[in-house]
Amino acid sequence: MPTPLNDPKAPALDADDAPEPPPRGVKAMAIFRWLLVVLAAVAAIGTWTAYVRDQPSHGGTAAAPAAKVKYQCPMHPQIVSDEPGECPICHMTLQPIAAEHLAPSASASNALASGDPHARHTMPGMVMPGMSAEDAGEARGSPPPGSVPPGTTPLTLAFDRVQSIGVRTAVAEERDTGGTLRVTATVTAPEQGAAEVHVRAAGFVERISVRETGIKVVAGQELLGLYSPDVFQAESELLAAKSFAEQGARSTDGARQRLELLGMPPAAIDEVLATGKPMRVIAITSPTSGYVSKKNVVLGSYVTPEMALYEIVDLSRVYVVADVFQRDIESVRIGTEGQFTPSQQPEKVLAAKVDLIYPQLDAEARTTRVRMQVKNDRLELRPGQYGNVDFALRASKVVVLPRDAVVDMGRVTYVFVDEGAGRYTPRVITVGRELDDGSFEVRAGVSAGDRVVSGATFLIDSESRLQASIAGTGAGDTKAPSACDEDFDRANYPDKWAACQRCEKQHAGMGSMVDDCKKSIPRPWR
Repeated sequence: MPTPLNDPKAPALDADDAPEPPPRGVKAMAIFRWLLVVLAAVAAIGTWTAYVRDQPSHGGTAAAPAAKVKYQCPMHPQIVSDEPGECPICHMTLQPIAAEHLAPSASASNALASGDPHARHTMPGMVMPGMSAEDAGEARGSPPPGSVPPGTTPLTLAFDRVQSIGVRTAVAEERDTGGTLRVTATVTAPEQGAAEVHVRAAGFVERISVRETGIKVVAGQELLGLYSPDVFQAESELLAAKSFAEQGARSTDGARQRLELLGMPPAAIDEVLATGKPMRVIAITSPTSGYVSKKNVVLGSYVTPEMALYEIVDLSRVYVVADVFQRDIESVRIGTEGQFTPSQQPEKVLAAKVDLIYPQLDAEARTTRVRMQVKNDRLELRPGQYGNVDFALRASKVVVLPRDAVVDMGRVTYVFVDEGAGRYTPRVITVGRELDDGSFEVRAGVSAGDRVVSGATFLIDSESRLQASIAGTGAGDTKAPSACDEDFDRANYPDKWAACQRCEKQHAGMGSMVDDCKKSIPRPWR
């Protein structure tokens, strides 16, 4: 029987068999571990408490976090950086972007999200039901001719100031205009002159008469030979019906009509009746005269009725399609005479009349297509050829201004009228076409005899905008019409809308630079 361990009579244990004491520091490590667990729990509770405290109550709003400052090139708005530095394009110093340019205000966003109809009326560029005519016009951004353009103000300059910046003026004069309007044009194939060749019964191509594109064919000319089991069977039925008809049983009209519906020419049907033998291969002919523009068949092909085997284009008459700018389209009407000159053949001048003005407007080029038809019996013109069209315009009296007097902001076009004693008033105008000498036809806004600034116009415009900004009008007016409100969806793309606004402000009075700046903004805008 083994001796109990606690028996006093048990022999003493050897030193190697005694239990080892725990290592030093075990208790300290255990205390430290539990301390870390407690600290982590406290931190988690604190974070959750702060999160719950910052959440908005029912109907409340949370505080918006501070927007991070971004930097942008004043000349190239597409260059945006999180850090200050230089523009990689023009090396100008990047400028900080104002917070209001980064996103719409929180109040406007909350109002839109809540569906408040009054808040929606405050969003530029949005025309909502119930708007007054005045508010709707402002939302569309179309200031009437004769008004002061947005972002500007009348200004008065001292005589020495006028001399120092080199202000020159010109008088708006009434002129008898007519002459010609020259635009670019392209030759295209006529739509009504195209034809496709199909078979009416499936079969195999056993011979090809027209083997390549570009060949001229005439109506009725054989294009290929087709063996069709359905046609061959119908021929046999025709011959059987003929033999019964000779015995007075029935006529051959039904069998003949079936062959005609399967695409067999009447002459070939007569030949079958005359010889008394079915024709193995029937000819597929051209339905019209013209040039083969497409060929989708080879020898041995199995063809079906839905396949287009050939495409033939009649080029005896072609279209000359001219691109007329939007400002000039009112000068061109149905019946306006024009002369087309091919770019590579300046000695050939072909006369024609406008027979169609397309209803679409090219949004990128701002042009409208105008069509004329030209005879082309000798194939002097080929689709894809370029040239110019000179339209003969009717003579009329119009008010004209020199090019340097007109400030074109894209949406708003205006001039500065010299009212005497150093006072210059900006006035919105409606311009027409550009004349041969570089002057512009003015349809509304100024009258013959008005004196306008024609030299140092950019400096006058800059001074006017500066004074308007200092006075808190014009450029700072929230109702100022802007092309951004129509082209850009502010609610869904606020950053791109803000970039468009910066383009209009930074390149004001710089002509096409405003449009170039807007085109550099990545799409989509809507």
